[in-house]
Amino acid sequence: MNLYQKRFEIRFTQNKNELIESQKLRHKVFIEEMGGSKENLSLVSNLESDKFDEFCRHLIIIDHKNSKQFPNGKIIAVTRLMLTEDSRNGIGFYSSQEFNLNPIISTKKECLEIGRICIHNEYRNTLVLHYLWIELGSFCSKRGVEILFGVASFSGNNVKKIEMALSHIHNDYLAPPKIRPMALEHGYIKMSIIPKHEINKSNALKQMPSLLKSYLRLGAKVGEGAFVDKEMNTIDILIMIDVSNMTNKYKMYYEKS
Repeated sequence: MNLYQKRFEIRFTQNKNELIESQKLRHKVFIEEMGGSKENLSLVSNLESDKFDEFCRHLIIIDHKNSKQFPNGKIIAVTRLMLTEDSRNGIGFYSSQEFNLNPIISTKKECLEIGRICIHNEYRNTLVLHYLWIELGSFCSKRGVEILFGVASFSGNNVKKIEMALSHIHNDYLAPPKIRPMALEHGYIKMSIIPKHEINKSNALKQMPSLLKSYLRLGAKVGEGAFVDKEMNTIDILIMIDVSNMTNKYKMYYEKS
């Protein structure tokens, strides 16, 4: 065990207080930083929560460095997960509010939806995201997950600022037609905005959030069209990763023995 692993703990929430702390971090990132709407959120003003939380598994990373200020550790990264069985026992997948997921669900493969990934701003240039992926890889292996999917978000609703990125993603990472979800009509915007011969990949990458680039390095494919989420002040795309075809380089990193 290295020093990093001794300092940080990665596990699922074990009680209501830990869930509340994770929702506080989500509020800080999605509402305060990214400008998401405060409507339809928790009655507690500093929490970002919704009806799907009850049916999800909430993965957290805890920093134990400052034990005096935070006796139980400080939650510095969170994400929530929903297996196929969770969606059936609950109210369905979150992504179904924005995309037609029938092409994925009809494969009958074991799916895992990942969402609400956020990292405290003081830890974004560290190995936190790397260790989060390691734990997710381990969870996928243990639960026999075949398809990992979820929405990846661009901050803001200004399509013009990200049209190069959207066009590049559409041209290079579009999923095969049989398993390609499509953005729902009421929020749909096309991604193929700039002609292929005019796309500058370097500029496209600059417009992408780091999390999305991480997905693409893992071999992610995307659905048809993007979805404008006015409530969260984002433009979302649907990403899918076939775990069996995950890029070997990263699969080696993200699976535990």
